[in-house]
Formats: sequence, C-alpha cells, structure tokens
Amino acid sequence: MKKILSCILAVVFVFTLAFVGIGCKQEAAEETTAAAEETTAAAEETTAAAEETTAAEVVAEESLTFVHINASDPADPFISKISKGWQEACAKLGVNSQEQFAYADVAKMLDFTNAAIAADVDGIFVFNSLDAEALHPSVESAIEKGIAFALVSSRDTVYGPDEVTFVGFDIKEQGYASGKWLAEQLIASNMTENVNIAIMAEFNAPYSQARSQGTLEALDEADITYNASEIYEVGIDLGVAVDKVKSYMLGHPETNVLLGCGSLSSPATVMVLQELGYEPGEIKWCGYDLGNEVVAGIQAGYGASNVDEVFNYGFYPAIALYLRAKYDFVVGDLPIATVMVDSTNIEGFLSWVDQGIK
Repeated sequence: MKKILSCILAVVFVFTLAFVGIGCKQEAAEETTAAAEETTAAAEETTAAAEETTAAEVVAEESLTFVHINASDPADPFISKISKGWQEACAKLGVNSQEQFAYADVAKMLDFTNAAIAADVDGIFVFNSLDAEALHPSVESAIEKGIAFALVSSRDTVYGPDEVTFVGFDIKEQGYASGKWLAEQLIASNMTENVNIAIMAEFNAPYSQARSQGTLEALDEADITYNASEIYEVGIDLGVAVDKVKSYMLGHPETNVLLGCGSLSSPATVMVLQELGYEPGEIKWCGYDLGNEVVAGIQAGYGASNVDEVFNYGFYPAIALYLRAKYDFVVGDLPIATVMVDSTNIEGFLSWVDQGIK
C-alpha cells in the first residue's frame, strides 16, 4: 500500500513539474511576444515620426505665398468664379494664398499690389480691369525683385509673355464675336439701317471699350448703319445698375439694340427688358458671362451672351505663378476659349454653370 501510494505521489510530482515547466514556458513566450510587440510599436512610432518630419520638410519646401488682387467686387458672379478657381489651385499646390478686392478703385488696386511687393511674396496675380498703364510701375518693381507675376483682363503695357503671364484672350476679338452674332440677328430682322445702340458697362474701363469697339467693327463689316451711345456707366451694384439701365431706356425709347459689356451690366440689361415688358427679340440684346439672370433671359429668347471659362481665370494664374516661383519656368500666355451662347445651345452649358466653371 505504501509502495502504491509512493508511486501515485511520484506521478503527481512529475505532472506538477511538467505543469510548472509549461507555465514557465508560456510566461516566457508571452514576455517574448510582449517585447516583440513593444519593439514593433516603437518602430511604428519611429516611422510615424519620420513621416511627420518628411511632411514638415515638404510643407516647409512648398511654403510659397501667392496674392490675388482683384480690381472688382467678390459679390460679382464673374469674380466669385475666378476666386473659386484661384482657391482650388492654391489648395492643390499647397501654397499660402491671400485675396484682396479693390471694388473698382485704382488706388486700392495699386496699394494692394505694392504692399504685396514690399512683403516680398512669391507670386502676384492681378485681375486688372481698370488701368494697365497705372499698374505697370508696380509690375516692373515685382519683376525686378524676382516676384512671379500674372495678369488677367489687361496685359502689361511693356512686358511680354516671356516675363508676365497673361491669362485670357484678345478682348476686342471677343467683342467682335458678339458683333458677328448681333449682325446676323439684325439682318434676319431686316434691321440694317439707322439702328440705335445703347452700350452699358460697369464702368468705362479698358475691357468695356475693347468689347464695344469690336462689336461695332463687326457691324461695320456687315454694312449695318447705326447710332451708338457712349459707354453708359451703371456701377458694380446690381440693384443700382438695373435702375440706371431702366432710366436710360425710358428716356431713349428709340433704342433698337441693348448691349451689356460686363458681368453685372449684362444681367441688368436683360432684366430691364423683361421688367419694361419688351417681347423677346423686340430689342436685340447681347451680354457677357452666364449669371443666373442672364441664363433666364437667354432661355426666354431675349438674346445671347459671350461665355468663357471663368474658373480658369483664377486656376491658371496660380499654376503659372507656381511654375515661375518654384522652377523659374515662364509658361507664357494661357488662352481661354469663348463661345456665343443663345437659346439654341444654352441647355448644354448649364451643367458647367452649376459647377462654377462658366
């Protein structure tokens, strides 16, 4: 009996030792695993830190500062699309960007530009619809300091595309395209003699002069005789513009053609035609851009608008400034396409309008 009991105790002792051994091995394995996990975690933290450092270096390398100075008003639907294009391009390029608006004040536009030059920013884009000659000294100062410069609406009076990128097209040619469309409408209506034309614009600026001049040249080529008004300034507030156009039309009932030369004078003119009860086509109308009121007027059959890729007026300058500031590469002029939009093709353009492109 004692022998049997001794054997049982011996077996129990052996199993106990085995169990203890297994437990020790498990603890050792767990400790090894934990150590490995800690090592992996440390490695991951090191990798993350390295990635953060690399990202910081990239940000530091790309920390260019660009300034968009606009001669107009951000509430203008045309200008708001330019701003959208500018902001999107700067975000994609990873540059710091600023925007300043002069509200049709030449002095403010020049002050903003000169302040940006004094701050030694990396690139300046100016939408200059006011005075190309007045801006030139500032452009010259920027070029001499090595600051990248891009222009929209007016070219520089001295520097060519090898120094200053111009985004856009020949504005007089744009007016000529509108004039060709208008001439077709007048001829189709047997209105080729003694046509009375009223020309409206936000202000008597280089772009409004060039557009009206191009339009009248197209009418001359079509052998249409006319009496054209001087450019009638309606300002940059839509409500005020509508009142001024309405006052003009009431005082000049002989008007046969009504032209809007800008993105606010265009909606103002077509809105007045509808408010005064003119039937579509009774007075020939032509404008620029595709604001909501312009779209409604075109859909109702009142006339046409010359349309371009407004979004790209902001997007392209940012690209041009980046290439010049970072790689000293001058892209030259960047053309923008234009097209006449009337009731026959307006529906195809609405998706672009919704996206803020045109």
